[in-house]
Amino acid sequence: MKIPGSPEPAEAFLAYDSGALHMEGTSLPELVRKLGTPFFLFSEARLRSNYQALERGLSGAGTVLRYCAKTNHEAAVLEVLARCGSHLLASHGAEVELALRCGFPPERIAFARPVLTPAELGSVLAAGVPMIHVHRPEDLSTLEEAAARVGRRVRVSLRLRQDGLALFPLDRLNRRLGFGPEEVLEAVRRLSRSSWMEPWAVNFYLGTQQSSLAGFTHGFRRVLALLGRIAAETGAAIREVNLGGGIPSPSLRRMSPGRLLARWRDLPAPFPVDTLEGFASRLGRRFRELVEEARLPEPPVLAAEPGRSIVGGAAVLVARVRGLNGGWAFLDASRSFLPESPLMFARSILPLAEPGGGERDRFYHLSGSGLNTLDVLDVRRRLPKLEAGQALAFCDAGAYSISRSSNYAGLPPAVYLLRQDGEVRRVRRAGSVEDLLFPMIPQGERAEVLR
Repeated sequence: MKIPGSPEPAEAFLAYDSGALHMEGTSLPELVRKLGTPFFLFSEARLRSNYQALERGLSGAGTVLRYCAKTNHEAAVLEVLARCGSHLLASHGAEVELALRCGFPPERIAFARPVLTPAELGSVLAAGVPMIHVHRPEDLSTLEEAAARVGRRVRVSLRLRQDGLALFPLDRLNRRLGFGPEEVLEAVRRLSRSSWMEPWAVNFYLGTQQSSLAGFTHGFRRVLALLGRIAAETGAAIREVNLGGGIPSPSLRRMSPGRLLARWRDLPAPFPVDTLEGFASRLGRRFRELVEEARLPEPPVLAAEPGRSIVGGAAVLVARVRGLNGGWAFLDASRSFLPESPLMFARSILPLAEPGGGERDRFYHLSGSGLNTLDVLDVRRRLPKLEAGQALAFCDAGAYSISRSSNYAGLPPAVYLLRQDGEVRRVRRAGSVEDLLFPMIPQGERAEVLR
């Protein structure tokens, strides 16, 4: 049975068969019996198909796809994407080293930090990373000095700050970094004079889960107009327009006051119907149209740095109901390892046993396993009648979950990878007291004396 509301072919990913929820033919209730709960389960096939859907959709724009590693930097995830031929955006020096160990060649890695420091830049450039994203004019001197010390010429991508009214708090926060248009022009002049830096890209960022092309269209027009000024006033050709992240995961929906009200009133709120490849195709086509309109001397390629759209829908978090109290169901999972607020995003929540037709659905609030007041995984969800011991699958659980998990009020669960050959392999063990103690220096041990 196909999962209702799924915009992608669910038969190859999640489906009910003989009354049990399966991921690509593997029974999730059987895994619960073997593994216990909670646990994350990733699909290697889904990771590949998500990446390839974006690659096909954007192919006409000559696109460079850089997976945003901070979204989920599990080694098993990075190894799959490295074999797909993906590029990667690293957000700190250790992530560069991890990417190299997982099979990414240095020439397919880019690096971004809000503020660049000499020590970290030195290690990143020494590793062979060729492109650095710069967010502040002040960091150009730091980058030039680091490149000169290492003796390597680097490509520079300049972040263009958003314009217009900031209607939402997150929009205002997003503008704390970046170059204004005049600052970009001045930076390109400086880069063109440098022996160690090359102006290569202009990038912008709209925010996560952009469900329409409107924001991307405005961003493309603004960047392409700026590239026209750069060519006319400096003679430099920018090779790449980078839209950053924001390509939506089709199995996740952004919440809004209207959608929350609809849920409370039990009104239908269907998931988007566009597929990942369909959205990417429309996005790539729009970029090509705008490039043709801009009539630049040297048309740039499109770059994207997706994270959520690749890894989010490739995983589920499986948790069990431990007890009930009125309309509350208490789970053995926690917001400590599925941190994003249910007031911001809605995902499918599926019982592992296929619901029968005889029992009426009920509304539940889903509580996490900690005593923190905000440890709530969802509110007012329509689900079949729940009982203690029953297991649920939280869909679209692969993004900003494991990479942001913590030991607060509990230890992170194990992570498993369902390989394309059907083998389930543990790729991260569950947290333990040893993990809790590892960074600490117990009183009985010889501590480092600072003075």
